[in-house]
Amino acid sequence: MQIILNNPYRITGLLVGVPLKDQTKQINRLKKFIEAEQEVNDDFSFPVLGLLNREINNITKAASKLNLDSDKINAALFWFFSGNPITDEPAFDYLKEENPSGASEIWTKVVQSAGVTPRNFSAYHNLSTLLLCNAFKGSLVNINQLEQGISLKLKFIESDCIKDFKQLVTDETFKTSINELQLLFLEQIQLELKNRNGTANKLIEILAKQDFLAKGVFFKTIVEGQIATIDKQIGEAKVARKQNEANTLSIGKELYEFTNRHYGQLKSILDTTSIQFSSISDKVSEEILQCAIDHFTYYKDSDSDPGVASM
Repeated sequence: MQIILNNPYRITGLLVGVPLKDQTKQINRLKKFIEAEQEVNDDFSFPVLGLLNREINNITKAASKLNLDSDKINAALFWFFSGNPITDEPAFDYLKEENPSGASEIWTKVVQSAGVTPRNFSAYHNLSTLLLCNAFKGSLVNINQLEQGISLKLKFIESDCIKDFKQLVTDETFKTSINELQLLFLEQIQLELKNRNGTANKLIEILAKQDFLAKGVFFKTIVEGQIATIDKQIGEAKVARKQNEANTLSIGKELYEFTNRHYGQLKSILDTTSIQFSSISDKVSEEILQCAIDHFTYYKDSDSDPGVASM
């Protein structure tokens, strides 16, 4: 997952929430190692997670993203922090030793013992980050790990402990809500899934089974986007049909195939008897019907029989 692999905390070798003076010290130290062409010794970049770009320009860019609170909270949602040294530090040692299974085992035991508490909230967050990173390795998305990672992170964000996390990451004047943080998190997941064929609907299926505060707002945005996309395609089909009467059969088929790909998401969110769903369905069917009528009308006096194709 790119926001994990290219996370500014990872590139600079830091855990979330380190004091500013330690952050500055680590970045300066890191640059000196790179400039001297020496191997960087022990830090929290965890090479086992994937490729790590540590050119000077990349380090400088990463450091700049740890200045603004809005950038820091976005990066922090997808990186590790120490909230309980008893469990987190051994897990980090496993990651440094290129043994992510050992880290996962520690955090899994912790989160199974109870809901989110001050003693285990870092395990919820850290295990989620590790699962999400593993879910996006390779060309195929591991849906099981994706679902687990999303579920843990949403529970973490919705817990009372998110206040402590926000205080750890940002200045006390920075204002944000649980709704905003959940949406910020899910937007990054959407962005990662965007260019992976066959996975867009999986996110909707996963979230449909979850209960979380921002669910209504998130799904509202999805529905509005899907309906707007379909509506735009209907308008384009209507224009094309009037401009090219000889090709209305193909235009109607293209509209059907296009909307059929988007209906899956709408059906998983909306009741099919809802006004939103029935309204857009009616518009699609009316345009497809008109394509069929125009095809029949155009070819009815020709040598070919347009009846079967129109039906």
